[in-house]
Amino acid sequence: MNTSCIPTFKLTNEITIVTGACGGLSNSIIRALLAYEAPLALFDRNIEALEKTKEEMITFCLEELQLKRECIPRMECYACNIADANAVEEACSKVYNDFQEYPLHLVNTAGYCENFPAEEYPAPNAENLIKVNLLGSLYIAQSFARPLIANKIKGGSIVMVGSMSGVIVNDPQPQIAYNMSKAGVIHMVKTLGAEWAKFGIRVNTLSPGYIATPLTKNVINGNSEMYNRWVSLVPMQRMSDPSEFSGTILYLLSNSASSYTTGENIVVDGGYQCW
Repeated sequence: MNTSCIPTFKLTNEITIVTGACGGLSNSIIRALLAYEAPLALFDRNIEALEKTKEEMITFCLEELQLKRECIPRMECYACNIADANAVEEACSKVYNDFQEYPLHLVNTAGYCENFPAEEYPAPNAENLIKVNLLGSLYIAQSFARPLIANKIKGGSIVMVGSMSGVIVNDPQPQIAYNMSKAGVIHMVKTLGAEWAKFGIRVNTLSPGYIATPLTKNVINGNSEMYNRWVSLVPMQRMSDPSEFSGTILYLLSNSASSYTTGENIVVDGGYQCW
C-alpha cells in the first residue's frame, strides 16, 4: 500500500523552539508537541516560570500521556527577551550547544496587548510593544533560520502566532499598536515565506480570534459589556479554548501535512470575519 499521500503529524526527534512558553496558548501547544514526540527548547523571560512549566509538562507526560520518564521528549529552558536581537541569537546558540542539533521547527507565541485610545497612545509603550511583537518575531526567525541556511538543512518550518487583529479592527477596545504589530507579522511572514522558500524553510502565520486564556479571562472578569460585545460578533457565539489551535500548529509544522504551504495566514476566529 502506498502511504505517501497520507500525512503524518509526528515530530519525533525534531527539535522545536517555543517562545512565550509560559503563556496560556503555549501551554496547550506544548502539550500537543510532546504528544507528537518533539524535543522542546522553551523560551520565555523568566527562568523560574519556565522551570515550573517544564515540571508541569513532565507531570502531563507521566500522568496523561502515560509515558515512562525515560520516554518523555527532552525539554530545555532558556531565559530570553525576544525584543533583544543579541539575546535571541545567544539563546539559539545555546540550544545547539545543548542538543548538538539545530532546531527544525519554531513556534513564536511571544507577545502582548495594551489598550489606549489611538490619539493618547504613549510613545514608549507603542515602541516597546512593536519591539516585542513585531521586531521580536523577526529576530527569532532570523536566529532560527541562519544556521539552517548556512548548513543547507532543509525542512525548517516556522509558525508565527499573529491575530485576527492583524486583518480586522477590534471592537470595543482600542489597541492600535497591537493591531499594527500583528498586521506587520502577517506581512513579514509572507515576505519570509517568499525569500526562504529556496532554502527549504516554510513560514506561516496562525491568527487566532478571542482566546479564553487566563490573561484574557482576567481582562474580561467583571466586564460583562466587553465580553458580551466580543461574543456577539462571533458566529459561534463563544470564545475559543487554547487547545483549539493545536491542530493548526501541528499541520503547519509538519513537513508531511503542509509541505506546499508557505507565506499563508490561517485565521481561526470562530467565524468573526464572516460578519
